[in-house]
Amino acid sequence: MSRILLSYPGEYDTGEGVHYARVLRRLGHHVHEVNIPAVRGSNGRRSVTAGYPSDVSIDELIREAGGADVFLYVEPMGIVPRGLESSPIPTACVLSDTHRNPEARRMLASLFDYVVVYHRNHLEAYRDRQPGTAHWVPYACDTDRVRDLGVPRDIEVAFVGRLYTRERRRIMRALTARYTTTEPRTYRQDEIPSIYSRARIVIDLPPGDYIPFRVFEAMSCGAMLLTKRMPSGIEELFREGEHYEAFSTERELLDKVERYIKDDEARARIAACGYAEVQQRHTLAQRLTDIVELIENGSRACAPVRSMSRAEREVTYARVYERMGRVETLLRLATESADWATASWWRWYACRSFGRRMLLGW
Repeated sequence: MSRILLSYPGEYDTGEGVHYARVLRRLGHHVHEVNIPAVRGSNGRRSVTAGYPSDVSIDELIREAGGADVFLYVEPMGIVPRGLESSPIPTACVLSDTHRNPEARRMLASLFDYVVVYHRNHLEAYRDRQPGTAHWVPYACDTDRVRDLGVPRDIEVAFVGRLYTRERRRIMRALTARYTTTEPRTYRQDEIPSIYSRARIVIDLPPGDYIPFRVFEAMSCGAMLLTKRMPSGIEELFREGEHYEAFSTERELLDKVERYIKDDEARARIAACGYAEVQQRHTLAQRLTDIVELIENGSRACAPVRSMSRAEREVTYARVYERMGRVETLLRLATESADWATASWWRWYACRSFGRRMLLGW
C-alpha cells in the first residue's frame, strides 16, 4: 500500500477531500493530510485546522510525514507546495470545476505529473501533456456513507443546489407548486443521505456539459434520478431508461415527473437498477484505486514544470498563488527574493490577489 500526502481544505464540509482521506485509509493506504492553518465557522459549527505555510516545500512535507510515495492535491484551496519541479515522488492533482476558468486550471495542472479531471468533455484541454498523464475519472461517492437509510420516501421531488440559473428557478417553481420538494440550497455532506433517502425522484439540473455529484449520490441512496439529457459522458457509465431517466425540454421533465410519481413500480425498478450499478461499478473506492494505480504505474517526472526555466516556474507559482488568494505568501516570497525583477512579479501578483480577496470576500 502507498504512503500518500493528501492536500485538501480539511475545514470545509462541502468538498470531497474528507471522503478521499477516509476511503484511502479504508483501502489500506497510509494517508498524511496536509493543509494551511484555517478556521471555519458556519451554522454554529466551528472547525480549526492546524497546518503548514502555503509555500512549504514538497521536501519538507515528505520529511514531516516520515516519507511518502505520492502527493495528491484535491482541488480547491489545499496546499500547492514549492519545489514540485524537483519532487522525488510523483505528484497528481484532481480538478473539479474545469468548466470554470479553464486557463487557470491548466496552469495549476502544469505543476503536477498527473492531472485527473472529473468531466470527460474537458479532458481535451490537457492533451498537450505527455501521453498517459491526463485522465478522465468521473465523480463517485463513498457508498458506505452515502446510502439508502431505509426511511419513508416522503419527499416526492428532491433537488440539492442553489437556484442561480433561470432554468433552475423556473423548473423548481413549477415542481414546488405541484409536489413535495426540498428547500433548494447547498446542504452539508452529512445531510445528503437523509435527503436523498427520503426522495422518490432526484432532479439533476447541471448548468454545463458534465456529470455532477448528485448523479451518483441519488442512485446510491436508492432514489430515481431524472437528469438533463446531454453528451456529458453519462451515456458511457449508465443506460437511460434502465439506470436513470432523462429529459431534453422542461415539458418532458414535468411529464416524466408526473408519470413516475404515479407509477411506483416503474420508478422503483429504475431506482433499483441505478443503485445496483453504482454499487458494482461506481464507488469512490474503485475510483481512488484507479487513480493510485495510474500514478504508480505511469511515467515518472513528467510534470511540465519540471522542464520550465526558473523564470517560467516563478511566474507559474505566482499566478497559481494569486488565484488562490495567498497574499501573505506572495509578499513573503517577494521579500525573500534576491532578484529585483522576480520580487516585483511577486508584489504585482500579491496586489492582484488582494484585490481578488476583497472582491470575493475571502
